[in-house]
Amino acid sequence: MALLSAGVVAGALAGLPVPAGPAPPALPPEGAARPATAQRICPRCGYRCDGAWRHCASCGWDLRTLTGPEAARRLEAISRSVVGLVVVKDDLNPKELLPTDLQRLITRYRLMDFKPGRHKAFATAFSYGGPGLFVTSARVLERASAPQVRTYNNRLVAAEILGYDIPSGIGLLRADLQGSAPLQPAESEPATGEGAWAICYPVAMEEDLVHYLPQSLHRGRITATGQSGTSLVAFENLLRTDHTLPGGCTGGPLIDLRGGLAGTLLGGPSPSLAYAVPAGDVGPMVEIMSHKTRPQRVYFGMGLVAPDDRQRARFGLEPAVTQPLVAYVVPGSPAESSGVRPGDIILAVRGQKVATVAEAGARLLAASPGSPPLGLTLLRAGQETDAAVAPGTRPDRILLDPVDEIREALQANLVEVTTGPTSRHGLLIKDLVPGGRGAEAGYKNGDTIVRVYSRHVRRFDTFRDIIRSENGHIFGEMDGQKGTVASSAYIVPLEVRTEDGKPERRTYFSLLPDLLAPPVY
Repeated sequence: MALLSAGVVAGALAGLPVPAGPAPPALPPEGAARPATAQRICPRCGYRCDGAWRHCASCGWDLRTLTGPEAARRLEAISRSVVGLVVVKDDLNPKELLPTDLQRLITRYRLMDFKPGRHKAFATAFSYGGPGLFVTSARVLERASAPQVRTYNNRLVAAEILGYDIPSGIGLLRADLQGSAPLQPAESEPATGEGAWAICYPVAMEEDLVHYLPQSLHRGRITATGQSGTSLVAFENLLRTDHTLPGGCTGGPLIDLRGGLAGTLLGGPSPSLAYAVPAGDVGPMVEIMSHKTRPQRVYFGMGLVAPDDRQRARFGLEPAVTQPLVAYVVPGSPAESSGVRPGDIILAVRGQKVATVAEAGARLLAASPGSPPLGLTLLRAGQETDAAVAPGTRPDRILLDPVDEIREALQANLVEVTTGPTSRHGLLIKDLVPGGRGAEAGYKNGDTIVRVYSRHVRRFDTFRDIIRSENGHIFGEMDGQKGTVASSAYIVPLEVRTEDGKPERRTYFSLLPDLLAPPVY
């Protein structure tokens, strides 16, 4: 993607194709009187249009689309409301991720330094929702302190963290910065194929040296809407673009062709792929957090996904089944109490049919904590059944069952092998998602987990019990004891026997939900 300044926007915009929109009005009759409104020249075909028209009557061009000097002036004004962001973040303390016995062993023999570390993190923010309010990505504010915003001339101004909401991906700051007018939301969500601009403050890292780069404009295109499964936020209704964003661009604004705010950039997993929270989902979070109030989220405790080949193999689903799938149920959740099971297909919520995870999620999230139970129509083993789930309040921490955690983190299925030669017993890995997290970590179909914490394992219950008992500081509250840390992440030493019989020692680091936000509703 090109890095462009506002001065070259005019020619770039002029070459963009006509965005989809309503049919243009008919040409006015020859000699008909024109309204006494300001006129403008269509930048695409040169037809003289009335100022009140939305589309050119000659070629159908959307007259709201900015072009030429008008576009340059608008983007220049927007850029004054975009700032860089510098925060100091506390590193995760490795001590919190290890079981108590292992902590004692490492401390006794001085095998690891448990001193907590700190580092600087960089992002972008923009004025939105009111004077002095700046929106950014929630992830950059997690465990952060000493925030400062960076202006176009590299002036640093102290800011205050008002709040952040990991499930929605939105964070909010306050900074006394003159000349930053709040951006206005787009009139409508951009359509697939429509052009868009990303504005941000990139940084370049050279060993321990940070280079502050000038504010940059990145031209790109919306490639999809209503996206899910990105692991960037827990509630996913995201815009996808083809932007390649350098470091420091997370949290910046995505601007549509009419100069309105289309969304907040969350970054992306690879070049030419980025995601953004739609502007319509940003406003409610800003309103809540501007009062330093923490969003209260409704919670059911179900992991909803669109069925893929791995899930179809695990639950025996037919190819024709495409509705939202309950991939896992969180222990102790309202969904578990109501009898919802992994493998259930959600056909309807409150009697309204749903076809996608986004539709089901929107209807679930429309409920309020403590409101009457929500009726679900489920497809279970080919038979329809009903369940009523009481909406709860989303807790600070969500701990998946350890078996579900490793399945979802490795993007693989597990099978208990308890018969045949003892040497083949264990948890067999199969149906690995090609190119998924497990495949990237070196796991292969046919590998078998044979030991965890040096103890033999061949059943899910054993695997689950070992991990819980070894990580009482994490799972204590689930097991009726007091957990000692706020983190949900933990480290598990595994012994894996490869398909050709070779033993390999590996370390498993839990990813859900502290590092990857699971789609838990």
